[in-house]
Amino acid sequence: MTDITNFLDELRQINWFENSGMPNKKYKMVFSVFEAYDNWNEKMLAVWEPNVFMLEDIASEKIGEGQIDETFSAISSSIGTIVWEKWSEFITRQHLGQETGLDYEILDMVKRDISWACIERILNINGFFTAVFDVYKQGYFPCAWEGNYLDGYFVVM
Repeated sequence: MTDITNFLDELRQINWFENSGMPNKKYKMVFSVFEAYDNWNEKMLAVWEPNVFMLEDIASEKIGEGQIDETFSAISSSIGTIVWEKWSEFITRQHLGQETGLDYEILDMVKRDISWACIERILNINGFFTAVFDVYKQGYFPCAWEGNYLDGYFVVM
């Protein structure tokens, strides 16, 4: 449980979506929620899903389904409100009020990503979701992957 507690403390330091909408040469930038979802969702799933399945298999064997569920619950409870507030601030700051409707899906994606990053931390794995977590820590929303995984780069909003 110490790993989860330490991870939750680290989450409190994140400035969620602070840099979303600000160009960055390290990533491909997307400036629209609809573009991120409509144009990039398939590519996101093509990279995220295999990583989820692989990590879930490892985690189920090493820490069990109960610990996975507890981790997801702890992350959801810890970040749900702040991520919602910061997402709303981003939408307002970027004048994307006409692009609401996917907010709950986005919130669920963030919780999923962060929960799997915590599982990697518990398992002492520096994997895909650790990289996703690093993007969130930089204040962006990682919404897809451009290119073949490992050879490409994140698409962020």
